[in-house]
Amino acid sequence: MSGPVAEAVKFTRADAYHTVTAVLMVVLGIVVLARTLAFGFHLTAVLVGLGFVGFGAYRLSFVFAYLRRRGAR
Repeated sequence: MSGPVAEAVKFTRADAYHTVTAVLMVVLGIVVLARTLAFGFHLTAVLVGLGFVGFGAYRLSFVFAYLRRRGAR
């Protein structure tokens, strides 16, 4: 079976950029959470921190899936 879905696409500069920004989102989210909890609980800041961590982890899941597919060849 061949086609665009059957084979993994090459890792481009845009993919590297998205990977770096996803890692930075996770780091920024952790920093926001740590600073928020150090100064007291603020719901908005906690939600923003969790949002950054969650969205960054979601984007990184695609990177890990790509690397798993690429290693299985």
